[in-house]
Amino acid sequence: MRRMRMIFLGALLACLLAAPAHATQLTDAMLKEVSLPVLFGGDTFTVEDTEFHRILIPAYVRERYAQGTGPVEGVVDPLVEQVKKTLNSDEIYPKNEFVTYTQVRHEVVSYFDSHLALFLKTVYTFCGMEDKTPCLDELTLFILDQLPALTPQMRNDIEVLYKYNMTIGGTQGTIARDGAADGLYYFAQTDPDWAELIFEFEGNGATLKDRGCGCACAAMVFSTYHKVEITPKWMRTYALAGDWPVSYGLPNEYFQGIARQYTYLETERYGTVLNDPTIVPKAQLDMEQLARQIGEEGYMAIIHVVAGAFTGQEHYMVLADYEEIDGVGYFLVADPYIQPSRYRNTDQMRDVPGDNQGLVYAASSLLYRDCKSVILFSQDRNDFPLSCKTERAERVDRLAE
Repeated sequence: MRRMRMIFLGALLACLLAAPAHATQLTDAMLKEVSLPVLFGGDTFTVEDTEFHRILIPAYVRERYAQGTGPVEGVVDPLVEQVKKTLNSDEIYPKNEFVTYTQVRHEVVSYFDSHLALFLKTVYTFCGMEDKTPCLDELTLFILDQLPALTPQMRNDIEVLYKYNMTIGGTQGTIARDGAADGLYYFAQTDPDWAELIFEFEGNGATLKDRGCGCACAAMVFSTYHKVEITPKWMRTYALAGDWPVSYGLPNEYFQGIARQYTYLETERYGTVLNDPTIVPKAQLDMEQLARQIGEEGYMAIIHVVAGAFTGQEHYMVLADYEEIDGVGYFLVADPYIQPSRYRNTDQMRDVPGDNQGLVYAASSLLYRDCKSVILFSQDRNDFPLSCKTERAERVDRLAE
């Protein structure tokens, strides 16, 4: 695999070949002259009534590079780190999110996670290799090495279908520090990557860990609707630029303000839109209706709570879903402050399977008791538009010079 690492890092592909350089060039020239047929089917494929154009790989390319041997999903390997960092590079892919921030944190950067596997599966679909198992073999690395040479429109189409596949499969979201997929976009204000950043009010010296629950909740909601990772650091920048901070963190109106400013944040890339949320005071809150909206219609909400079961002061949390468990309904609460030991009233809460300690199931009655207001985003979090920007198939056959 050392030679494959050289491929993806930009070294000459000829290093993989046993034949002398002049013989290799002659063979390549002869193969291209013969114009061997493209391997896989037609020039297009269709997903949910949307027609996409293929990435065409000639037969001689496939025959040249070995398939099936290399790191696979679930393993840790230095090659995975190289691939992830390259796909995450703003210099190479400034307008694409093929690999996200949480996938390249040092704890998981060498881990072949499920999101990387799904991205490769999406690339294989464009190449007509739908049945291929995701792995970093020679053929896959060759294809990845060609991505920068594709048109921006083709790269956009790949990303759109990738994010669509994540959405319909329920696998969208962040990668936790143990390498598991969270299943939703989750960010904690206590995350060491930004917990100590100053987020003060009137010189009180507070940090994001102290008062950043609003920033973390906004990051979760924005990321969900726009299908990109927008971290609390970014939300903090907006909050400070707009002079939003108040004594307890952020006012409810912050969420309306940022939604209005960034309604069309990813429209050019994905066509996604974030509508203006509604602030619902406790006196007007119908918890049964809210359960239907979040559980059946796909809405999201940020709940503003006072001191009680979740916190000793005012606090924001995300209501990410609503489910019935053993015949009892619970909201899935994404609490940005990870410290589960502070929870009281545990008879009205249930643990969420997995290692994300920021998630908890909570009963409607408990949430209503502690609620001050709800910021409701009245649109389906699972709605993701499919679109194709390319006008023709693109052929990939560049070999080593």
